[in-house]
Amino acid sequence: MKINRPLSPHLTIYKPQLTSTFSIFHRISGAFLATMVLFSIFSFKMGDLSLTFYHFYQYFFFLTFYLNWVIISLVNFTLLALCYHMSNGVRHLLWDSGLFLELSKVYTSGIIMLFRAAFLAPLNIIRQHWSNGQIPY
Repeated sequence: MKINRPLSPHLTIYKPQLTSTFSIFHRISGAFLATMVLFSIFSFKMGDLSLTFYHFYQYFFFLTFYLNWVIISLVNFTLLALCYHMSNGVRHLLWDSGLFLELSKVYTSGIIMLFRAAFLAPLNIIRQHWSNGQIPY
């Protein structure tokens, strides 16, 4: 006897919840931050690997002079991901200590975390731009 139904729940059945959305974005922001760290290490090591620094400095000059907006946007987006990931990490640490585990407090802490990240990111971007007006390399 064959029953015509799915064996496991699918994404089309469930409507996205706030907690699952925050969890997915927490993982995405962590993967993005790890990628940015690896990209930074690779960029700094690329100068060490070249026998002559001419091509490295030519590439670096092109990036900083002609594509300055790309670097600034990437740094700002990385700061946004970092603020979100840290705020959600603090929320998870509070859960691990046994706080805010009731359903209503889970949603409230999620909204507070989102506003905290939305407040910290522009604050860090403004602080970054006001510190000498340069991107810290």
